[in-house]
Amino acid sequence: MEAQQQMPASDKKSIRDEFLEERRKISPVVEQHYAAEIASKVINNFDFKNKVVAGYWPVHGEADIRPALMHLSSAGHICALPVIAREDAPLIFRRWTSTVKMAQGAHGIPVPDKNDPVAEVVDPDILLVPLVAYDRRGMRIGYGAGYYDRTIADLRARKTVQTVGIAFSVQKSMELLPAEPHDMPLDYVVTERMVDRF
Repeated sequence: MEAQQQMPASDKKSIRDEFLEERRKISPVVEQHYAAEIASKVINNFDFKNKVVAGYWPVHGEADIRPALMHLSSAGHICALPVIAREDAPLIFRRWTSTVKMAQGAHGIPVPDKNDPVAEVVDPDILLVPLVAYDRRGMRIGYGAGYYDRTIADLRARKTVQTVGIAFSVQKSMELLPAEPHDMPLDYVVTERMVDRF
C-alpha cells in the first residue's frame, strides 16, 4: 500500500526548478559519458524489430539520445523526431536519419525538414521521452507545456506504444511527484545507471 502522499500540483514549478538545477550541475564531459551509457541501455534492453522509434533533439541539458538514434538508424531501424504542429495538439513525428535535412522548428528546436522526401510523417511504436523529473511510479514532470502528455494519450488511444523516459539518475525524485488526471505515466525510464520499469 502506498503510504506516502504525493506532492501537490502547485509544487510543480519549484520541483521543476530544483531538478533543472541538478541537471545543470552535470559537466559536458560527464554528460557525454552518460549519453553513451544511456544509448547502450536503450539499444540493448528494447526490441526495435519492425518498430518505429521516436527520440528527440536535446535542449537545455536534456540527456542526449542522439547516439542511440544514430546507432538504430544505421542498423536499418526507422527513427523519428518530434515536430510541434500546433501548441495545443499532440506532437507529430518525421522520419530522421543522419543525412536528413534539418530545419528550425518551434522554440528554435531542430526538426526534420518537411521538404526532405525522407522526412515523412510516421507513427512511433517506441517513444523516447525527455523529462525534468520522474518518480517510482513512472510519473514525470516536463517543462509544463503538456506536449508529451497529449501525445502519449493520443498514441495510447490508437495503438500499443512503449513510452521510455530518458534521464540522468539525479532526475529521479525520492518523493512522489504531483500527478493530475492529464499526466501520463511512462512504461520505463532509462538512466546512465539503470532501466526502471513501472
